[in-house]
Amino acid sequence: MEQTKSVSMYLLSIEETKVINNIGGKDLSNLSEKNLNIHFLIHSEVYKTNDEIHVSCAIKYTYDNQELFLAESKNKYHVEDLSDLVIKNDNDNTVGFKYDIIPTLINVSYGTLRGIVYKETKNSPLEKYPVPLIPLNILTEKSSLSIVE
Repeated sequence: MEQTKSVSMYLLSIEETKVINNIGGKDLSNLSEKNLNIHFLIHSEVYKTNDEIHVSCAIKYTYDNQELFLAESKNKYHVEDLSDLVIKNDNDNTVGFKYDIIPTLINVSYGTLRGIVYKETKNSPLEKYPVPLIPLNILTEKSSLSIVE
């Protein structure tokens, strides 16, 4: 993967695709960092013909086997000459890029989700538990990617 070329890309839109807040009416008096489970999901879709990459992020908070909160967002990015940057290996059905752009888009998208969670959990028992900081290499490793022709 080459590292030296500057790739022109910009944010097209941010969609708050889903927010479900099930906090109300639950006994959360024993809620703590030790018993609150936080799960995240990140998926990127590459649209070569439109020069777009869509990054969807989701986070779910569960406590005592109950879903307390779910938030999903989708950031859409324009990447100049995207089809020239995608490397598809038909032998093992993998996809790569000439330049390492996906981690940057994931980082921005995850930060967007952090802001949505902050806004939606403010003045609730979950406000003490913001979206955790996760190293970018882990976010990238745990994410999925698909090519939409």
